[in-house]
Order: sequence, then structure tokens, then C-alpha cells
Amino acid sequence: MLFSRRKMLATAMATSLFYIPAMAETPLRGPVILTVSGNVSNPSRGAVNEDDKFFVYNEISFENAAQFDHSSLQGIGMVTVNADFPMGGKVHAFEGPLLAGLLETAGATGTTVTIRALDGYAVDLDYAEAVANGAVVALKRDGVPFALGDYGPTHLVFPRADRADLAEMNDDNWIYSIYHIHVE
Repeated sequence: MLFSRRKMLATAMATSLFYIPAMAETPLRGPVILTVSGNVSNPSRGAVNEDDKFFVYNEISFENAAQFDHSSLQGIGMVTVNADFPMGGKVHAFEGPLLAGLLETAGATGTTVTIRALDGYAVDLDYAEAVANGAVVALKRDGVPFALGDYGPTHLVFPRADRADLAEMNDDNWIYSIYHIHVE
């Protein structure tokens, strides 16, 4: 039976009203080190369940999220920024994807970005301000990958030594040991 153009258009419009984004098909090559949840349109995993012990323990829940391993974070595009951390200390070269690129890859939209560390410490950042300030999700310092216990697996840094307008930025938002980002 042949469909008329009108019937095909009506069917296409009706099914698009119930569109649910498919989970990303990018295979991870290593362990997941960072999860982005909230308003994400490119998820790669489903909801938190009882097997997600760390999320459950920290009372984190989501319906879907984008997951990243070290390799997939590098694939977003690495940048190098110079910053003194802690403030007033030695200047180091930090490498990692821009926070803007990470959130774009996850399809994340919103106004608030909550960054959570392994120890439970979390900060809420203004999405637009963090992006404008050049936030980087650093994977390396001076060419050496972060390890757990050494600010790893990821560390949010800003190009404080590269930009005069950030020279007085305090360390309050320089979260290290990041494992979860939530966008609303």
C-alpha cells in the first residue's frame, strides 16, 4: 500500500513529538572518570540504579548522562593553559578540554553547572561565567596525567597566569578530583 505525501508528513510529525535522544554510541576504551548529567541531549548511559554505589551513596540521581573516559576527554580537544595553583604558587601548564567543549559534547544546556569532587565537595558555577573565564577540565599538569590523590582524575582550572582579568581570581572554584558535573 502506498502512502500519500500528506499521510507520510502526518506520521513523521506525530513520531517526532515523542522523540527521545538515543544514547551516544561512542565506545569507551577505559574506565569512566567523569559523568555529566542534567540537561544533556547526548547521553551515553541511563539512570542511576542500585549498582551505582558511589552515586547512590552521594545521593546523586539522574535519568541519563554522558560518560567520559580519559581518551574520550582528550578527543574533545586538548588546550594548554598556564595557572598558579594554589594562588600565588608556582605557575604550571595544565592540559585538558575546555569546559565549554565538554558540555557541548554532552549536549548540556542550562545556566548552572554543579561540579562535584570525590570527597563530596561541590560548587555551583554560573555556566556562562565559567565558559567566559576559560574553564578547563585539566587531565595533566606539566605534561603528567593526574592520578587519584594528585588532584585527579580531573581538575577544574582557569588560565589565571595567561589572563590579566583572572589574576585575582581566588581558588574557591578550582575543584579537583572531579567525577561528576550536573547542568541545570
